[in-house]
Amino acid sequence: MAREYIPMTDTARDALIGICFLYVINGVVVIFRLLGRVRGIGIGVDDVLAVAAFLLSGASIGFNASVFVSGVGYDLNPESELFPKLTNNLEFVLKITFIFTLFYLWSLICLKLSQLWFYYRIFALHLKLWIYIAGVIITIWGIVFTFLFTFLCDPVKQQWTLVRIGQCMDQILVLKANILSNVLTDIILVVLPIWTVWGLQMRRTEKFAVVGCFAIGLACVLIGIVRFWQILTIDLLGNLTGTSLTTFMLCSIELMLAGICINIPMLRPFYLHWRRKYKSSGNDSYHSYNPHSGLKASDAVLTIGSAPGPRFGTAAWIELDDDNDHDIEINGNRGSQVNLTGISAPKPSSAIQVSTHWEITRS
Repeated sequence: MAREYIPMTDTARDALIGICFLYVINGVVVIFRLLGRVRGIGIGVDDVLAVAAFLLSGASIGFNASVFVSGVGYDLNPESELFPKLTNNLEFVLKITFIFTLFYLWSLICLKLSQLWFYYRIFALHLKLWIYIAGVIITIWGIVFTFLFTFLCDPVKQQWTLVRIGQCMDQILVLKANILSNVLTDIILVVLPIWTVWGLQMRRTEKFAVVGCFAIGLACVLIGIVRFWQILTIDLLGNLTGTSLTTFMLCSIELMLAGICINIPMLRPFYLHWRRKYKSSGNDSYHSYNPHSGLKASDAVLTIGSAPGPRFGTAAWIELDDDNDHDIEINGNRGSQVNLTGISAPKPSSAIQVSTHWEITRS
């Protein structure tokens, strides 16, 4: 029989609105990320992966909507007047669950690899080996769970058919393993750059800001912990529609928050541009460096990051404000760069620009 429409519960409707709101925020952040990269050093692999994750996570909205209007949120109670419709829609809900799981998994894989590529572009000088190790772990993790989720049952269609025609592994056990390993990789991604960022020569407030951007990923860790507890309450056989709404909702929220987390650090050039514009309009003491200002090299604070690329040149400009809080910004495709995102921020028209070659060696 064809799937029958069932009105959403209030909880399902509110959850869908919240997910859509987060997706819009995620989309805005992704657009600004791409805009900054186009205006800077160009689109990179991490940007492509971030866009792929954004599109995959967007599909989760459609999956949520389809199951919410198919009965997810209602208890599968034989005494309920909706029971015949719920029973009729069970196979459809199971099919969407199967597809949603694979989209969710590959969206996470793209997000994690995008973050790692970003780390490689910025912190390769210090974290290259650890980035490689984490990349291998995440790739193997993705392949293994793709295989497990696809071939959980023999035959595969046993995952959505209500007729017992084969055998299945313990689905709850597989989900538990996926959630715990996902939380572990999230923690690795959050912790990996913190020590390096804290060792950079930059203002402490900016250190806290950068570390805070990466620490947003802890929200995904918390969601994973809640999902692990929630998975214990799911009744796959007796009451799937009544116990799976929270899981659908949390999976989608996790994808949206993870997308926002990996894209926010890429907006730093816009913050720097806004800060320069705000200070220059708010007081006349903020100005670009000129040869007569007497600024010494020791007066500036230099932040260094590594950015592999095809060329070996950089451009630099110096900014000075009134409170002895000086910055030297160095941007380029390779060598040294202040900009932790590797995106060239707009250069002030009055600034002195210096083109040079840099060589970094370790004794």
